[in-house]
Amino acid sequence: MGASDELDGLLLQDELLRSLERPVWGLFGLTLAAVVGLLGQAPALAVVGWMGAWLLGPWIISRAAPTLRTPPLIKYPLFLSCALPVLSLAAPLYVWQASKTRRAELATAIRQAELRERRRGPEAAATPAAQRAPVQQALPVLRGVADGVGPDGQELQMRVAPGQLPPDLPNEPGMMPPTRACAGVFAVGYHVDAGSHWVSVGRDEMGAAGMNLNVLHRQALSNLMKLVKGQPGLRLVDHPPYYGLLLDGDHEACLVLLDGLWDHLFADKTPNGAVVAIPSRDVLAFCDANSAEGIAALREASRRIGPDAKGAITQQLLRRRDGRWSIFEP
Repeated sequence: MGASDELDGLLLQDELLRSLERPVWGLFGLTLAAVVGLLGQAPALAVVGWMGAWLLGPWIISRAAPTLRTPPLIKYPLFLSCALPVLSLAAPLYVWQASKTRRAELATAIRQAELRERRRGPEAAATPAAQRAPVQQALPVLRGVADGVGPDGQELQMRVAPGQLPPDLPNEPGMMPPTRACAGVFAVGYHVDAGSHWVSVGRDEMGAAGMNLNVLHRQALSNLMKLVKGQPGLRLVDHPPYYGLLLDGDHEACLVLLDGLWDHLFADKTPNGAVVAIPSRDVLAFCDANSAEGIAALREASRRIGPDAKGAITQQLLRRRDGRWSIFEP
């Protein structure tokens, strides 16, 4: 799916949920009318409310369920509940709450898709791959997250199964792009912008630029900070019970590498330390380490994205404590 198709699909989902707002309130009013009619011994009101909810409820659920990703074990009981005056309250309450959550997710996804489309527009797509940015403009990319990847700064030997490499990477020993262990948890690679796509920085390019791995890492973090401070820059999304970060649609997960964000900028939001989810390269969500509700929501968000998503990193949560990251263990 192209960037435009992806964005169109997200906008259509958001518009569908928006169009259901009034019908949901109407369903809520009808169900209340049925309950009030029963309790107040007003048969006409009860019948109108009951029949209206019975007709309107299944239509709303059928329209909303695909976008809300409602499982059958929830959808079909909701259909049946619409025929019962008191239980019929479950349908509008479910659709209202689920739509609120889903529209917040869509808002984040739409913003990221817009950024990707803007960066990969016709002008960028027409840029020859040879006209890639110089190594000095490299940015970090998380190649993976594992427990115990090695001490900070150690070069890692990547081992990737055949057929799993990006097309720009040679599948030969000793020719893999340089990758660095960071904080004992992250495996960090580096890439540059080639206009329509990202290209990994190779060892020869790193050497030709007069850099070793540590210098390349520091330069990449400096470039990442420029993105944070630039336009549109870093944006914080309040999505109770957790927060999300938006950057450029490609480097959100890499924000875990910027110590200043976690030790200073977001310290007031995570007084007990941060717990972070980075299921894919374009997603970073976090909450306070003492927020059981937030941690549960982060796990669910990671599960929804799944380990097979494009740019997937890890399903594990990370915890920051004493200025360092580690795998979160409840």
